[in-house]
Amino acid sequence: MHPPGPLPVAALAQLVCLLLGLPATKGYVHAMSGHNSSMDFSDIPANFGNPLPPEGLLGLLVEAKPANACQPVEAPPEASNTSSFIALVRRYDCHFDAKVYHAQQAGYAAVIVHNVGSEELLHMVWDDEKLRKRITIPSVFVGESAAKLLRNFFTYERGAHVVLIPEYIFPLGYYLIPFTGVVGIVIAVMCTILVVRCIQHRKRLRRNRLSKEQLRKIPVHKYKKGDEYDVCAICLEEYEDGARLRILPCSHAYHCKCVDPWLTQTKKTCPVCKQRVIRSAEDSDSEGEAQPRPPQEEDEEEEDSERTPLLRASPLGAALGPSFGSIAQPPPPCLGEEEEQGPSSPPRSVQV
Repeated sequence: MHPPGPLPVAALAQLVCLLLGLPATKGYVHAMSGHNSSMDFSDIPANFGNPLPPEGLLGLLVEAKPANACQPVEAPPEASNTSSFIALVRRYDCHFDAKVYHAQQAGYAAVIVHNVGSEELLHMVWDDEKLRKRITIPSVFVGESAAKLLRNFFTYERGAHVVLIPEYIFPLGYYLIPFTGVVGIVIAVMCTILVVRCIQHRKRLRRNRLSKEQLRKIPVHKYKKGDEYDVCAICLEEYEDGARLRILPCSHAYHCKCVDPWLTQTKKTCPVCKQRVIRSAEDSDSEGEAQPRPPQEEDEEEEDSERTPLLRASPLGAALGPSFGSIAQPPPPCLGEEEEQGPSSPPRSVQV
């Protein structure tokens, strides 16, 4: 006895086909003689009649008379045991369903039809629909050499037995096509959702950025010595004569090369005070339609403005003129700082 091992692929396929109720697509004839010798022959089950049982069909092989079984066949001999008889029938002269029906009428439990002059295995089909419904026994088709060996060594007269064993092959194509269709539909739906999300994301980014037409409406100032703008809050470099500055509505100024990418690629708000460059009445998307600003964004802008109180323009600067890039006036020096200023500071009067 061999220890049980993993099932082979053929056994797994046979088990799956049995569970699904699929018919056998091919099989083999296992012949056993009285001298403890055996041989296997490939066969193909017929497309009509009952299928072979999963465990196989054991019987005694008898050559039909007449050999082509195109007329009523002689009954098999009476055996002392309860074994079934299997008829060996020759091809040609009439249709397969007629051969199997005549063997069934004679009392055979199964039929083996063999080819003549060829080893090709054929799928036996029926010709008469009414006759097909009357056939209840299984039948298989074998080649010519298999029939010769069965006739010479494995017949009932020689004390041999044959077993018709089905072999189930899982029809992968029938299930692979629906599976591929389902996977294709899932991939198509996922791609559609991804494209829609990308379009929505691009629209959202477009609403939060300035277009080139909107950027041209923001004034540009050419810097001169004496202007109140001194340092760009983005690159932290001092302005030079002739530098082009972009003047935002919030009275902050930056290098055009610094603030333009921010406004057109990141957000249409001031990098310092976070105020919107275009107000809600003038705000529009890429199609030119006005987009109202939600209250939540207004609250966030107010909170951002409250978080940076020192970056807003001072009231004195607003009275004197625009304070682009300026910072609120510093507080007066502390007492300790006045003592460190040196001789230029006025002497203090000490009361005793």
